[in-house]
Amino acid sequence: MSAPLPTWIRRAGLTTLVVAAIGSGGLLTALPAHAEPVAPLPPVSSADAKKQSNLVDAEDIRLRSMFERFGVLTAPTLVEVAGSLPTLLLPARQAPYTAGDVVAAGGGRREVDGAVLFTANVLVGPQARLVIDPSISTLRLASGASGFASVATWRGGLEFAGRSPEQPLTVVGWDVQNLEPDKLTVDGRAYIRTMGGELIMRNTSANHLGFWNGRTGGVAWTGSKGEPSTGGAANSTLSDNIYGAYVSGSEGIQMVGVRLTDNERSGLAVHRDAITTLVSGVTAARNHGDGMTIDRASGSRVMRSTVSDNSGDGISLDGRGLGVVATATGVQVNQIKDTLIEENTVSGNGRYGIRVVGGENTVVRTNTISGGQLGIVVKSGANGTQITGNKVTGAEEAGIQIGPDARRTAIIDNKLADGRLGVLTQDALTTIISRNQVSGATDFAITLRGVSDGSTIQHNTLAGEGWRAVDTRKALGIRSRDVHSNNSDAWVSRTKTHWYTLLRRHPALIVWGLVALFPLVGWWARRRARRRPPQHPYPESELLVRRLTGGTMRPDPAFSGIPDQRTESPAARSPAGTALPRVPAERYPTPGRVRPTPARADAGVLAPAAPGLTAASPAGGALDVQPAPGARARSGSRRRAGAAEPGRSPAKRSRSATAGSDDTAALRTDGSGTGRSGTGDLDGDRSGTDDVGTALSPAATLTPAAAPISEDAHPTLRGLRFYRTPRDLSVGPDMSAGEVTTEITTRPFDGADHPAGPAQWPRAEWEQAPEPDPYWSGDQGPDGQWSDGRITSAPIPDTRQPMADHGAPPAMSGPGPDGDGNLEITDPVGAAPGRRRRSKGGNNR
Repeated sequence: MSAPLPTWIRRAGLTTLVVAAIGSGGLLTALPAHAEPVAPLPPVSSADAKKQSNLVDAEDIRLRSMFERFGVLTAPTLVEVAGSLPTLLLPARQAPYTAGDVVAAGGGRREVDGAVLFTANVLVGPQARLVIDPSISTLRLASGASGFASVATWRGGLEFAGRSPEQPLTVVGWDVQNLEPDKLTVDGRAYIRTMGGELIMRNTSANHLGFWNGRTGGVAWTGSKGEPSTGGAANSTLSDNIYGAYVSGSEGIQMVGVRLTDNERSGLAVHRDAITTLVSGVTAARNHGDGMTIDRASGSRVMRSTVSDNSGDGISLDGRGLGVVATATGVQVNQIKDTLIEENTVSGNGRYGIRVVGGENTVVRTNTISGGQLGIVVKSGANGTQITGNKVTGAEEAGIQIGPDARRTAIIDNKLADGRLGVLTQDALTTIISRNQVSGATDFAITLRGVSDGSTIQHNTLAGEGWRAVDTRKALGIRSRDVHSNNSDAWVSRTKTHWYTLLRRHPALIVWGLVALFPLVGWWARRRARRRPPQHPYPESELLVRRLTGGTMRPDPAFSGIPDQRTESPAARSPAGTALPRVPAERYPTPGRVRPTPARADAGVLAPAAPGLTAASPAGGALDVQPAPGARARSGSRRRAGAAEPGRSPAKRSRSATAGSDDTAALRTDGSGTGRSGTGDLDGDRSGTDDVGTALSPAATLTPAAAPISEDAHPTLRGLRFYRTPRDLSVGPDMSAGEVTTEITTRPFDGADHPAGPAQWPRAEWEQAPEPDPYWSGDQGPDGQWSDGRITSAPIPDTRQPMADHGAPPAMSGPGPDGDGNLEITDPVGAAPGRRRRSKGGNNR
């Protein structure tokens, strides 16, 4: 048992853990939390878009139909409108209207929690004013199946004022059925809008308002050049709307200290014909579009604002004009002018920090930008843009990109850090790059590409590690004297090229490499397949045949599907090491093609001899079958049912004792079995049985080395070509020097010469008798006893050869090896088709 640690060690360890926890906690607290930009919302379906667009058109028609009524009204009037909620008209009067006047006129009611619910559309007419003062903490605009309520003014005034930024007035679109803020925009939603009038919001929180487009998008200042809208918002929060704030056709709109968060599109959209809009101290965050969008609005100023974590750009300026102006030299695009983007903090947006598209004399000054794909982008017809005093860090591609199609751009006194490129210009004319500090670039500090006439690069401080500090190899129109006085002492040129650098810059090479690899893999696989030896089409049938024949029938190695069977088996060699003679290929003609067999002088016929059997050999010699000494002569049929040898039990032996069995008709599961006519035990007396002749004893001999088995002689072998491999070679004492005596062993085939072992060989389990064969006789049906199938005559020659090549018909005399005269001789040449010569005996065939 180990001794306990000393007390001072435990105290020191505990103190270390506490200090580390406090230090890590302080570090985590000190680090600013950087949130990822929100994902853009999925696009609206075409059906929902059409439905909402129709609702916007219906709203425009309803409002225009009400304008003419104000000329004759002197008191608030509630007008019923088909397809929407009724509209309460507030005509001109000296005193402003209040929420109580709306409730008294039937346009709303007070809730039990102190809130006021407007149940009708409220339209303030010219020279009238509606004020929602701090006496009301919550104003709810009804929205339901029958329609939605809106608060709008035409040439009048709207004012929403809360008590303080800490106690704001809450204006919310309210689902009257579910009694919660309305989150569904497909069927329309409440909104606030001014049309050529004044809208002021102070200390107000407006949320869950608007649908579809800008003028019905939440809180909207809309008008025209002749009747612009005015007003603005201060110390307010606009969230969960379509647009946080929408400004169009306005003049002098001020957005000061406003929070624009979690809106479905842009936080602030300053649109067409908006003049001198001031945006100061605004926070635009987590919007599903751009943080701020200034689109074709002249004289806009965006100052001291924070724009972060939006799906699109941080601040997007589109200054391209809508029309052209005829001049003495032709036509000129009416560009938007004099936009100022100054002292803003832009970070963590999905695309660009600040994007300037078109416009003239745009100034981007002293902004702090971090993250995004690009820091500052100026392109598409922008003219006279000034980019000065900005700090850009951590942009993925480039800190500042100019072009394509940008002219007269000045990039001065900027600090660019930790980007792949510091400054990139593409087809930009007259670009001045001066007194900038670039650090941490990984490819180029400054690079010019395309047409760059009139561009200069001077007095810059460049640091980083990459290919070049200043790269003008792909620039056209720039002269060497235009690049001077740059300090690149801290630049480390990259000399060694790594393979992964190329893949990082060109990731598509991985895909093309895989595409190019596919043909090579296919060529290699095809070549390997061609080298592979031919396989047996049905290796299972080969294994079945070898089992049924007790291993005495072997396929031609050229057609073998068994592994390791293409070479001579050691078991097929003589004791002296002499290889067994192979059967020539001519002996096994391919079905459908005749191969002539040369006549042999020693080709003989079966001569009458008793008790032996002689037939034609595969090599043209004689097939001499001699019984073993002391063997009892018997017929070619099996032992009759119930008969037993001396010293043996008539009971059925186990399967393992079935040595040399050939074409066993049925593997029985009972004790009796079914055989051919005159048969008894199925496997008990098959020891030493050959498949082409009568039953052979273990000492029976076959001359010469191998005997061919015809496809027609054995139905199991139909479609395959086999020959028999002898087991042993010995020279008989009474034979000539050229003759060979082959002793056929009758050991049971157990798969020992196959590497897979006997467990892998298929086991034949026949539930019924095989199909009838013309060479078998007797009752061959499943209910009767079918004949043995052992051919007792010579092998059937190829009948497609001339008759003269076959010689004399085979002859056979005398009893079989077991002394039984019941032999059946089949003569496929001399006999008529379908006729058989029957032997004398007791076999009922």
